[in-house]
Amino acid sequence: MISSGKVENGKTDLVVDSILSYIVSNRLRPGDKLPSEVELSRRFGVSRVSVREGLRGLKFLGLLKSTKSRGTELCEMDFGILARCLGFQIAVSDVSFQQLLEARLAIETAALELICGKLTEEHFSELEQLVDCARRDESAEEVTRNFQTDQSFHRALLKTSGNQVLISFAILLGIFFSRAFPKLGTAESIVAAAEHRLLLEALRSNNLDLARGIMKQHLDRYRRNAC
Repeated sequence: MISSGKVENGKTDLVVDSILSYIVSNRLRPGDKLPSEVELSRRFGVSRVSVREGLRGLKFLGLLKSTKSRGTELCEMDFGILARCLGFQIAVSDVSFQQLLEARLAIETAALELICGKLTEEHFSELEQLVDCARRDESAEEVTRNFQTDQSFHRALLKTSGNQVLISFAILLGIFFSRAFPKLGTAESIVAAAEHRLLLEALRSNNLDLARGIMKQHLDRYRRNAC
């Protein structure tokens, strides 16, 4: 027998989907008002409790806000909040390392298309400084340092895309690196730094295909180590 709590939770999920569909179909924009709880309850054929819970969930995600003077209205999208929620879900789930690797490759190769040909000397200077921070010492301490520098390099690279969605989802990099660290050997951290330099040279010459190839080779190193 299904408990009433599970039934109500199921209705809340349907309400969330219905509210999102309503927003899209009516082409609402940030600042536009939603109907009242009573009207939404009547429209969706569910209780006001389910409507209230659905609205609460969307407010938690930063999609909606309520004020006494205006009621419930659509907010500007905050990709940072959504990315943190997604990152937490991935961190505590059974998402495989291979899936993380595939997602990272898709995100970073997409960013390369936006980055190539648009990097300024200031961008190159910042990225080259991170490359220069890598050490050739194979001690455990320096491997850790190089690993952290590797992560900083890729975060900075995504940031230069200027695409807020890609930048927000850089949180996936943190999860990826935390899982990848035990798989990284001492020599790999040094090779990774060399690949960063090759990547910058390809971007400086506006060679997108070469940059993609270097990025794929760079990430394939993690796949091989995971096998």
